[in-house]
Amino acid sequence: MATSTRIKANALSLKIAGTDYWADLSSVTLQSEDAAADVNTFYDASLGGRRDWFFTVSGVQSTQDDASTSFWRAMWAAAGTEVAFIYAPRGNAAPSVDQPHFTGTVRCPAAGAFALGGDASSDGTFSFDGVRMDVVGDVTLDETP
Repeated sequence: MATSTRIKANALSLKIAGTDYWADLSSVTLQSEDAAADVNTFYDASLGGRRDWFFTVSGVQSTQDDASTSFWRAMWAAAGTEVAFIYAPRGNAAPSVDQPHFTGTVRCPAAGAFALGGDASSDGTFSFDGVRMDVVGDVTLDETP
């Protein structure tokens, strides 16, 4: 019996406004849920219902004054804004049919959504866990090299 090629948990790419923050992130998931809407149109119903997309991210805290390397600092600077994203769960540079990218626009959470500080530890590393980042509109699957 043939098996699928699995996504390995050792590489990914999450570009926010053109900068890849994979080095600061320890967990990234993209998923959807039933949309919160007052009215479900016939068009929405024909597609199985509207969906709201979102990321859940965890990673290291860094207040380094360089938004090109520090995800935490970039999110602080961009709080409340909407920026383009490219998500490559396999970490591949170019999309393909077997290794697609997912693209769209994400709304950066409010300043303070990402934890700052934490418990004492021997290695002194602080992290943030499970922060939600809402996608604005739909997500596009890009498989064009």
